Amino acid sequence: MNRLVLTRHSSGFSLIELLVASLLTLILLLGVVQLFSTTGTATRLQENQALLQDHARYATRLLSATVRQAGYSPEPWNDHFAIEAIAPGTENAATGASDRLVVRSWSDLNCFDNRNPDQDGGKPRFYIRESSFDLNSSGHLTRSCRYGPSVSEMVSLVRRQGLVPGVESIQFLFGDDQDRDGNVDRWVCAGQWSDERQVLGIRIGMLLAGPDSVRQASTRVYDILDVQHESKKDGKLRHAVELSLSVQGRGG
Repeated sequence: MNRLVLTRHSSGFSLIELLVASLLTLILLLGVVQLFSTTGTATRLQENQALLQDHARYATRLLSATVRQAGYSPEPWNDHFAIEAIAPGTENAATGASDRLVVRSWSDLNCFDNRNPDQDGGKPRFYIRESSFDLNSSGHLTRSCRYGPSVSEMVSLVRRQGLVPGVESIQFLFGDDQDRDGNVDRWVCAGQWSDERQVLGIRIGMLLAGPDSVRQASTRVYDILDVQHESKKDGKLRHAVELSLSVQGRGG
């Protein structure tokens, strides 16, 4: 009888053994959770880095293509096609601390890059295309666009369309050729040039932020051209972009 009782007890686990096994299991589970958490954080970090690069490339490509066409005339010798490259509405600190840029060019493509249906001798006519860039209250880089045969006849085709999210600051400086020797003498804010026709180039500075908190939260001051921007303490990745572009046909 005693032998049978001993056999039954020896076939199970003691309370201490169960506690030790539970503790080991808990340690293993914590390790697995920590591993997945670290992997998830690294993945989100990489995703935010890639997203920031994509947004920066798209914004740069869009602004570059538009600015390089600013002031374009199909017949420079014809006064009918005289046009301001930097149009009214261009303003320093137009939306919060960010600037607004408005540029014009003659184009046979409308705001959607479709050929002008109004034709002359089987070819699309050149109309004025005006593009405006600034930031909206949601932190999107926006584009507005008007198109028409003259300044007074332009029609709005794109009304402040948000294109690039997470843009915290955008600044513009304008290369002013004061002595008319074909070289930029100084970089000024909107409206501070001596003559709009002597603006040879445009510098663009942007600060973009990722969507997620992926690193230790801290603040940092960024120099975006002539403006200092202090970031929020939110742990988001940020990327500053700066480029200089020539205005069509003006060199510099």
